Amino acid sequence: MLSWLIGIIIVIIILLVIGCAYAGSFFINAALYKNSPWYVNTGHKLLNPDNFNKERTVYTDIEDRQNEVGHQFYEEEMTSEWQIKLDGETLVAREYRNSVETHQWVIAVHGYRSSGKRDMSFPALKFSEAGYNVLVIDLRAHGSSTGEKIGMGWLEKEDVKAWINEVIRRDDQAEIVLFGGSMGAATIMMASGDKLPDQVKLLVADCGYSSVYSEFSDMLTSALKLPATPILFFANIFSQKRLGFSLKEASCVTQLAKNERPLLLIHGTKDKFVPQEAMAVNLAATKGVKESLLVKDAPHLSSWIYEEDRYFETVFAFVQKHLEGVS
Repeated sequence: MLSWLIGIIIVIIILLVIGCAYAGSFFINAALYKNSPWYVNTGHKLLNPDNFNKERTVYTDIEDRQNEVGHQFYEEEMTSEWQIKLDGETLVAREYRNSVETHQWVIAVHGYRSSGKRDMSFPALKFSEAGYNVLVIDLRAHGSSTGEKIGMGWLEKEDVKAWINEVIRRDDQAEIVLFGGSMGAATIMMASGDKLPDQVKLLVADCGYSSVYSEFSDMLTSALKLPATPILFFANIFSQKRLGFSLKEASCVTQLAKNERPLLLIHGTKDKFVPQEAMAVNLAATKGVKESLLVKDAPHLSSWIYEEDRYFETVFAFVQKHLEGVS
């Protein structure tokens, strides 16, 4: 009888291991490959429900107005399109050179499975109106750039570093601000821990997560109602094998611990995609000058919709303070 019981337990354990391994493999394919049918058809609604079934409110009206003027700017005011080659992919960006000569640049970085146009056209307009040159980039496997694999910021930090070098190549007097939202925020925070040129002066990161592992853990438990630890154990193995990086090494916290540049962190209190707590964790990690802005009731990457004036007043004050004396 005991041997039967032991046999049943062993079979159950084997089935659980197989199930978690399958789930880990499926999750990596769904989360980190561009053309995942599951994410397009099912996953997006589960992971970021605020983007779906919106009721008309004053905020949707504001968002529509911002998108209209932002997209018009994005399509009509481009100075030139830039392209670079990196890791076998073609990366694309749009330059918006200010009519008044300046060497102050903003590199604007969009979020997960989005594009420069969708996420960054309105901030790009606001930065341009404030007198900055703006480079709106499409990360690998996003927008007009080529690629299939999504690195949640860890692979994409190399894209940002390449664009930094390209800006400096074209303007050797450049003073650069890195501005990112969602995965774009995580990307610039991850880049901050690498050796960056002195021309990079500061970072503004809106609703970035603290690490890929913690973000995926939250996705699995909160949105998908699945046990995170056993699934992520196998997901981590598959990520290393298929994409070349560990989910645990892809950490804003680890990278920010090496960052000494000024950092402004922004988050909405009703963000369901990236927990608000991530801001506090990242704020504690960075070694440079740090400030934060918390926007009440704002969902994911919507803070400039909920408090437009306060948002950009805070951003421009921070940027100007840390570019003071730079022409």
